[in-house]
Amino acid sequence: MSTLIGALVGVGSTLLGESVRSRRDRGHQLHQLRRQLYARYLEALTNTDSELQLLAIRQPTPVDEADLRGVWRSHSLLALNYEITLVAPTPVATTADTAYRALRGMRNVIGTAEVNVSNPGVSEGNDPGSAEWQGVHRAYVDALAALRSAMRADVGNSQGW
Repeated sequence: MSTLIGALVGVGSTLLGESVRSRRDRGHQLHQLRRQLYARYLEALTNTDSELQLLAIRQPTPVDEADLRGVWRSHSLLALNYEITLVAPTPVATTADTAYRALRGMRNVIGTAEVNVSNPGVSEGNDPGSAEWQGVHRAYVDALAALRSAMRADVGNSQGW
């Protein structure tokens, strides 16, 4: 009887250990997935922002719709936004969508209004661009800052930082 109980305890402890190890590994994999996805999404947002501004500086606004669509689709923003919605906690997914919508608002203004985008060679205090540009760009910059903060909190909490 004691041998049977010893065997059951041994098997039970082995199964419990494997379960804990497996759960820890899945948590680590999810953390790595989020870090990589967050970096890709921030990169796509930033590159799209830069390319939209470059279009608006090089061409008279409103910018041609085909050019805007080309820039917008070149970094797979919508697909990355959907991925974040699937794997990130709600605070990150919400702020990611807010940043996406703010950038889309910027794109829409560049494509529908005559705006003066600030000159990247001049400090923003000297040539801030038109008031309409300042409004949409500030909304995007603020949304991006909130997104980075939410992502940092999520990744930091996963690491125990």
